[in-house]
Amino acid sequence: MTRVDIPDARPRWSRRRVVALCSVVAVLAAVITAVAWAVREPVCDDQEGLVLVDDQCIGVADPTRAFDFDRPALRDVMERIRKQNEIAARDPEHVSIAVLLTLTPPGAHAIEPVEQVEHQLKGAVRAQAFYNVDDSPKVVLLPANAGEGFTHWEPAVGELLRRRGAPDRLVAVTGFGQSLAPAQAALEVLSENQVPLVASTMTSDALREVDGLLRPAPSNSRQAGVAALKAKEILDADAARAVPGPGGGKPGVVMITDKNEDDGYSVNLAAEFREQVGALGIEVLKTMSYDSRLKDIRVTFRGDQANICYASTRVFYFAGRGTHLSALVEALGDKPCEKGRELVILTGDDSPSDEQAAEDKFRAGLAGGIRIVQTDLSPPDLREGYAVLAGKGDGDRMSPKAIEDFTGDELPDYALDEAARRDDGTVLSYDAVLTALALVTKAVDPDQRKPLDHREVLKVIYTLSDANAVPGASGRLSYTSEGDAEDKVVPLVERTASGVVLVDVR
Repeated sequence: MTRVDIPDARPRWSRRRVVALCSVVAVLAAVITAVAWAVREPVCDDQEGLVLVDDQCIGVADPTRAFDFDRPALRDVMERIRKQNEIAARDPEHVSIAVLLTLTPPGAHAIEPVEQVEHQLKGAVRAQAFYNVDDSPKVVLLPANAGEGFTHWEPAVGELLRRRGAPDRLVAVTGFGQSLAPAQAALEVLSENQVPLVASTMTSDALREVDGLLRPAPSNSRQAGVAALKAKEILDADAARAVPGPGGGKPGVVMITDKNEDDGYSVNLAAEFREQVGALGIEVLKTMSYDSRLKDIRVTFRGDQANICYASTRVFYFAGRGTHLSALVEALGDKPCEKGRELVILTGDDSPSDEQAAEDKFRAGLAGGIRIVQTDLSPPDLREGYAVLAGKGDGDRMSPKAIEDFTGDELPDYALDEAARRDDGTVLSYDAVLTALALVTKAVDPDQRKPLDHREVLKVIYTLSDANAVPGASGRLSYTSEGDAEDKVVPLVERTASGVVLVDVR
């Protein structure tokens, strides 16, 4: 057989040409990488104090930047904080106070709407601005993010602990917001590391066990006591009519509770109300439950609608979050009880947001005979709240000057709009920072040359009582050795279709 050579059609590359080509490819790759790096989206604004976890920027924001944590609604207040921090940083012995909250965008079932977070920051920076006008050392405010539901508190707390040294000199941490299990864990670690703590809107009595923690908000036990007295007033007034409900039997209250044991607010509120209403001789006729960990609790509430209407009483106590209460009211609005039957739902300070309260189904529930009466952390109109107390001869529990400082037009760059002034979160965040600033003032030793640190502040944390009480916007803040605000003002408000109305102050 004759052998036929078939020419190789592939190009013949010399070793030198291969090496040259590889070099060109390597250079191109380097150029492409450099261009990609130059045009990439910065992660967390390239800030050293922030790490990306679950698409959330966790940690402590640079106090010289107005970083909004991907929440455009926070841009304005973050710019206010940046401007105030710029003023404070001129003092070479300035110290820092952190506001640790959930700052990243929440999921669909979050219990803390963005408006509440924005208002807490506005209250904090207004208190900072008042202090920095005349007092020293000047104070920098550090916005810190523990992630949705505080689930990523560990890197945030780690960064805060690092900030105790220069140049930040962190001397206290405020904020925290919700009484959730992860937030309590964050408190405990900061406490163990001798960081002074002032919660803003946390109310769970279980927090008394955390050393070095002050709470300007009225505790759950205090709120439950006020609610129990209101329940008795309603039941006593109804007793004269002696008309049982559809379910027959003697009058009392029905409790609606959350089975989520990680929510310290709801669990503690339920226990406190049960105890205090019992002390007044009022029977808890039944306890109905839901589980906030489930995706759509409206299904639960729709199923319970008939039982709620069947109850022998018209007085209910809801020991849960405002976002879940809005779902209950919407379910009852879909199918109201018989015409003319009014239900009164008493609850604690965690209320539906303005956005939730504006929903058509929620408003239909209110129009269908549902009254929501709740204890709150501060009166929606502070001046009105003071007038009610003064009319009872009890006006010394609120300070007109503190109210004017909070609501007035002084320092217009840090003034509060109507929505922020009426939000108890704004008021309590302001009072929490006021408390931390009072600690800074008391800890300063004029004979000591070195800058103030957190350990010196911790030494005076339980001195803010009686003659040293802080005149807060929400009322007089005289702290007990367990960190409670003693005999704290507790407003009763009613949520109506047109807004929130003050009922009483106790």
